[in-house]
Amino acid sequence: MHCVAATPGTAAMASSQLLCNNHLFLPSLNSFSRSSLSSFRPHGFCYFDLKLQSQRTPVLKATQKQFEIEYDPEKRINKLADEVDKQAPLSRLTLFSPCKINVFLRITSKREDGYHDLASLFHVISLGDIIKFSLSPSKSKDRLSTNVAGVPLDERNLIIKALNLYRKKTGSEKFFWIHLDKKVPTGAGLGGGSSNAATALWAANQFNDCMAAEEDLQEWSSEIGSDIPFFFSNGAAYCTGRGEVVQNIPSPLPADIPMVLIKPPEACSTAEVYKHLRLDQTTDIDPLTLLEKISLNGISQAVCINDLERPAFEVLPSLKRLKQRVIAASRGQYDAVLMSGSGSTIVGIGSPDPPQFLYDEVDYRDVFLSEANFITRESSQWYNEPASTSACGSTTESSQPIE
Repeated sequence: MHCVAATPGTAAMASSQLLCNNHLFLPSLNSFSRSSLSSFRPHGFCYFDLKLQSQRTPVLKATQKQFEIEYDPEKRINKLADEVDKQAPLSRLTLFSPCKINVFLRITSKREDGYHDLASLFHVISLGDIIKFSLSPSKSKDRLSTNVAGVPLDERNLIIKALNLYRKKTGSEKFFWIHLDKKVPTGAGLGGGSSNAATALWAANQFNDCMAAEEDLQEWSSEIGSDIPFFFSNGAAYCTGRGEVVQNIPSPLPADIPMVLIKPPEACSTAEVYKHLRLDQTTDIDPLTLLEKISLNGISQAVCINDLERPAFEVLPSLKRLKQRVIAASRGQYDAVLMSGSGSTIVGIGSPDPPQFLYDEVDYRDVFLSEANFITRESSQWYNEPASTSACGSTTESSQPIE
């Protein structure tokens, strides 16, 4: 893959332009800004989005004259990048890491290795995280920080796994400082972690002059997660196998279809959901028939089938009640109401507005809400952050200690 990076003096960010295969890559216009999609919860908050500046973990930079305390992760990343060789063609990069929904999800069989075969229409949507990468002066370890407490920052995190995988496959010796500005809730069935891993692989390749083809990145990524290869599609794909067999398709759905994501604070364990799955209770409709109907007629409740809903509702009975109430309260407001992946996100497609009961009832005060729409990406570019977004708050800063 041919890749030409911008010259070091083009901009302070040093990552403002990147040419790959003659396509101009422009990071989001609000790179290094605190912007995200419209995400909210009843009473004006997201359950993970309380901004507690006083609890942020400061970063200390020692000099002969003074200690400088830096709380802002954006400024910290910039300071770290400035320590790297000024001649590096690319020293920092900000990327959008969008999540996905499963428009339909059929479980077709159980494999000899214990996994299940599935057939699903995956589609990227406009809710996503922001990940900031900076070349590290360290030659031995990546450093990850995030705005969300409880996210692992070591080798358990898929971002670190992806960077280790890239170095293993290519022999690259570059390490990174990474800040993850998390907007996608975890345990939601939205593939947020898988998207982060794919984004990290794509970023590492940019820092290494695109030495690997995207097809290679997609193939390698299946070693650390079955949903990760999908994000190297154009944003819409018919996925089979464990999810790692990706058939790129033109998006069958208009980008202007709005939706609302409703995620209760309780998560669904994918392993537990599959433990409760009984194949004799799944639907028998051909998934290719579902795909054809969506391509011809668009979204409807009849085609938005998810074979994991029944076992997920057994694991989390309140989720079944939530879906039923959303359908009852919508009065035709949504074209379809479905659960994404193994849960616990309920998606209402056709309107960005949540049902009123989510605001009125105390039982739903901690639910996560976000509007979204379908998005795709251009060849040789990563996904662009939608321009018309507004930020939700950030949680307490978490980071590994600086050595």
